[in-house]
Amino acid sequence: MDVFMEKNDTKYLHAAARVHSLENKLISRNELMKVIEVGEAEDAFKFLSGKEMFRNRNVKDYEKAFEVDLGETYKLIENITDNSEITYIFRYPMDGHNLKVYVKSQMTEKSFEELYKETGTFTIDKMREELNSRRFEKVPQKLGEAALTAMDRLAKTRDSQAVDIIIDKAVLLVMREKAEKIGNPLLCRYVASRTDVVNIETAVRLMRMKKDAYQVRKMFAEGGSIDVSDIEESYSTGYEGIGKLIDKANMSRRMSVSVAALKRGEPLTVFEQNIDGCFKDLFAGAKIVPFGLEPVITFLYLKEREIKAVRLVLVSKIFGIPKEQIAERLRYIYAD
Repeated sequence: MDVFMEKNDTKYLHAAARVHSLENKLISRNELMKVIEVGEAEDAFKFLSGKEMFRNRNVKDYEKAFEVDLGETYKLIENITDNSEITYIFRYPMDGHNLKVYVKSQMTEKSFEELYKETGTFTIDKMREELNSRRFEKVPQKLGEAALTAMDRLAKTRDSQAVDIIIDKAVLLVMREKAEKIGNPLLCRYVASRTDVVNIETAVRLMRMKKDAYQVRKMFAEGGSIDVSDIEESYSTGYEGIGKLIDKANMSRRMSVSVAALKRGEPLTVFEQNIDGCFKDLFAGAKIVPFGLEPVITFLYLKEREIKAVRLVLVSKIFGIPKEQIAERLRYIYAD
């Protein structure tokens, strides 16, 4: 078992105590199971309306409620730790999302304003300004350059998946750099695990697109526990290679069933559903650390999981998905 805490790390004692208290206020799985049992989406939302994030809102603007709640969480963590960069690891993926929206919008006459998120590390206006000027100050240079590369690739190939891969790779790189700068072992392990997951998922997607080994070179991000050269080598051996990558990443307990499903031609959803369990295992190990940055980082993960779970239930209710299916999908998020 890894021990994440540095010796005598009492700097974040107050912050750790605060987030331990906040964990008890998160919407629990048991509460969501009760929500699943109610009737329509409106009824489900009413059940949750007593929760802080949904006060003075209706079911139609639940996404805005999530975004505001997440933004407030980041501000709180920054205040109680006196370190804004701790949240960046969790905010960079939103920057990546916004860059993807912007790049893809350049190929249409639509702005897609409603798709942008406000929880990234830079504003949408600043993003547009710096991408247009090709000078990056607020936008991390690696992200800005990746967006420009993706834009050029999209114009030439119309391949939107290439946009995702290019920008996701850059997001992982800036996450790794930030984690290494902060120097917390749990944060570094989280980014490495996330890199492994994205690299393996990218390999599967490219495999299903029937890309040959030469075409996938330089598609994978450095910084995971699996060397990129090993990923490229395993790629050429098909799903057997994917299985070996999962073993190297110590994810076989959770993910081995996914490889079998992929071999049978089942949707990538089966693979994605088991990813949450890998991160649950990682953060479960951090529970032994009573104070320090570990409880703060774990809380940020738990907050993201809370929002993912609540979104699943509300969206499923809106689309009339049977409650048995909702419960099954929820089980994957909590990774029994």
